[in-house]
Amino acid sequence: MAPSDPSELGKIDALLRAGDVPEAWKPLLEAAEPATLLIMMWAGRLGRRVEAFYQQTLRPHGLKYSDYALLLLLRLAGPHSPKNLNRHLAITPGGQTKSIDRLEKGGLVRRRPDPEDGRSTRILLTKKGERMVAKIFASDLKAHEAIFTDLDGDARMRIAAALRDLLDAFEGENAGPRR
Repeated sequence: MAPSDPSELGKIDALLRAGDVPEAWKPLLEAAEPATLLIMMWAGRLGRRVEAFYQQTLRPHGLKYSDYALLLLLRLAGPHSPKNLNRHLAITPGGQTKSIDRLEKGGLVRRRPDPEDGRSTRILLTKKGERMVAKIFASDLKAHEAIFTDLDGDARMRIAAALRDLLDAFEGENAGPRR
């Protein structure tokens, strides 16, 4: 039975934060560990918060998160083929092509023939793209530092390791559908 007033949702949230699930939910879990549900609930909620953060942060620059992620990856790793970029960005090839097209139209990236394989292309940042990603990254980093201010370095490293493990689980052999 779904709670009808906000205070009931607060009680459920408190129970979940304590690492437990409501008794009424336990039959739905069947043989699954309650922690599985907690991981998925927290990951989903975090994903929506991060997405909202980036929408707000990137909107003034006319970028989507996939655009920013591609720009940042190019800034950090240098020119790469679309295929190599896609391995790290985990977006659909069609979505990536649209992102590259938008960024190229905006003068932020350009396509060049791959010097090692003339049949392929490499995507590289333009000077304008370098300036934009540097500006956004600096403000992005500052905003994240403010968000994480109550977490010391050890806590941040534990969270980073747990998130890496979660990503590994999603990218591993037992993972479900992929983009």
